[in-house]
Amino acid sequence: MPKIAETDTKKVLRDAGCTVYYEKSLTKNLGNYESAKVTVGVTLPIEPTREEIALVKTTIEKADTIITEELEVQLKELDGK
Repeated sequence: MPKIAETDTKKVLRDAGCTVYYEKSLTKNLGNYESAKVTVGVTLPIEPTREEIALVKTTIEKADTIITEELEVQLKELDGK
């Protein structure tokens, strides 16, 4: 039986550019037949480091600010204000 080469699986996967995408959505009923849907997704490398996770969280916070501000602009336009 041929010998199976031992490899560092994490390194092989990272070097190959393998990632994992994960997403969650939440829809909240606002009453008056209105609802709001929030979806957050992230693509991470295999076995992310603490630093990578911290950077992702910071980036999500920045993205949230940008998107929230843009939604406010879009809603005002829809309302004709």
